[in-house]
Amino acid sequence: MADKDKHIADDYSRTKVPENKTVHGIRIAGIIVGIGITLPVLFLGAEVTQSVGISTAFWIFLGVCLVLSLLCGITAIIGNRTRLSTYMLLHFPFGRLGAKLINLIVGITLLGWFAVTIEIFGTSLNDAFAQLLGWNIPAWISIVIGSLLMTLTALFGIKAMEKLSNVSVPLLLLFMVFVLFASLGGSEWNIIVSIEGSGGIGIREAISAVVGMAILTPVLMPDYSRFARTDKDSLLAVLGLTIGFPLVLLAGGIPSLTTGEIDIMKIMIGLSLTLPALLILIFSTWTTNSANLYSTVLTFSTIFTKQGNWRIGIVASIIGTALAVAGVTGYFIDFLNISSIFIPPVSAIFIADFFFVKKQRYDLADFDRLPTFDLAAMLSWGVSCIIAYLGAYDYLTLTSISFFDSFLVAFILYLILKKILK
Repeated sequence: MADKDKHIADDYSRTKVPENKTVHGIRIAGIIVGIGITLPVLFLGAEVTQSVGISTAFWIFLGVCLVLSLLCGITAIIGNRTRLSTYMLLHFPFGRLGAKLINLIVGITLLGWFAVTIEIFGTSLNDAFAQLLGWNIPAWISIVIGSLLMTLTALFGIKAMEKLSNVSVPLLLLFMVFVLFASLGGSEWNIIVSIEGSGGIGIREAISAVVGMAILTPVLMPDYSRFARTDKDSLLAVLGLTIGFPLVLLAGGIPSLTTGEIDIMKIMIGLSLTLPALLILIFSTWTTNSANLYSTVLTFSTIFTKQGNWRIGIVASIIGTALAVAGVTGYFIDFLNISSIFIPPVSAIFIADFFFVKKQRYDLADFDRLPTFDLAAMLSWGVSCIIAYLGAYDYLTLTSISFFDSFLVAFILYLILKKILK
C-alpha cells in the first residue's frame, strides 16, 4: 500500500509541480470538456430548458459559462504561477485550520457530485440494458461496478484521466453534435424556439442551478492549470468550460423539448440511439466522476494529512457509493443551489489575496508560519454566505443573483478587512 501511496503522490497534491511535468493547455482543456460531458449536466440542461424554454436557457447557459470562464482564467493563472493545488493555495488566505474548514466544505460538495453522478449512471444503465437486452438489473449493482471503475482511474491521477480523455472526449463531442441534429430531425428551428417553458423552476433558480453546476470549476482550476506550461496554456485550458459546457447543456436541453423527456437515457431511446447512448454513458461518466473523486482526494489529503491518498480515495468512494444507493439525486437541484451560495466566496477571497494582498507571492517556505485562522477571510466568507442565502430567498438582494452577491461581497469585504486588521 505504501508503494501505491507513493505513486499517487506523484500528482504533487502538497508540493509544487516540477516544470518537466507540465503539458500543453489544449490537453488540459480536453479533461475539462470531459468533465462537462456527464449525465448530471445533461440532466440539468434538460430540466432548465423544459422549465424556461430554449431561448432563455441558451442565454443562461452561455452567460453563466462566460462569467465563470473569466473567473477560471484568473484562478488558472494563479495555479500556473504557483504550481500549487487549490487546497494548498487556500491555506494562504484562510490560515491552516481555516483552509481545512473550507476544504471540508469543498470536499463534501465534490463527494456529493460523485454520488449524484454514480446514481444517475446506475439508473440510466439499467434503462439501456432493459431496452437492449430485456435485463432488469438492480440499480445498486450498476452503481457499485461503476464506482469501482471510476475509483481506480481517479487513484492513478491526472495522467490516467488524460489518457482516458484523449480517447473519449473527441468521440463524445462528435456524438453530442450528432444528438443535436438527430433531435431536431424534421422540426423547424422556429417551432423549437417557440416552445414555452413549463415554469417548473424560475429563471433565477435556473441561473443558480447552472452556477451551482459549474461553480467549483473556478475554485478547482488550479488543480489542472498547475500542470500547464505557461499562462497562455492555462488560459487555453479554460476553453473547455467556455465552449464545452454550453454545448453539453444544449445537448441535454434541445432533445428534451423534442421528446418531452428529461431522463437522458429515455431521450436517447426515443431517438433510437440506445447503443450509442450506452457508450456515451460509460465514457462520459467514467471520465467525469474520476475527476470528481480525484479532486475529492486532493481536498481531503490536506485535512487528513497522516493518511495516504490511496486510503482517502477508497473511503471517499465507499461513502459516495452509499449515498448513491440511498438516492441522493432526489436533492440534486437543492444541492446545486446551496453550492451557488457557499462556494463563490472561496474563489473571490483567494483571488483578492493572491493579486492584491500577497502581490503574487505564495512561498511554501512560509507555510508553517501561516496563522491558524485568518479573521478577515473567515468573516468575509461567512458574511457573504449569509447575504447570498438571504438573496436566494428574497429577503435581501444586491444584484438579484446570489452568485454575484456572494462573490462581490466576499471580494470587497476581504480587502477592506485586511486593511483594517493589518
